[in-house]
Amino acid sequence: MSAPTPDDLPCQQFVELVTDYLDDALPDEQREQIDEHLGYCDGCTTVLAQWREVVRLTGRLAESEVDEVEPHTRDQLMATFRRHHGS
Repeated sequence: MSAPTPDDLPCQQFVELVTDYLDDALPDEQREQIDEHLGYCDGCTTVLAQWREVVRLTGRLAESEVDEVEPHTRDQLMATFRRHHGS
């Protein structure tokens, strides 16, 4: 693991870009910068793993199961999603 450099990607910026990273919707240069950051940042590597698990689990939900999510929980998830996507 190498130490961050002054032009390194800040963790907050990674968190803002994680869904685009997972969707492979970033320019190559930005993706390479994130890959480099993930090479030494255990925190962001954990965030990425958590997002991958969320995607995996939600992809397994049937529409009827989504309706069973408590309204409060659904509202919290949506608020978090909007906060991270600036919506």
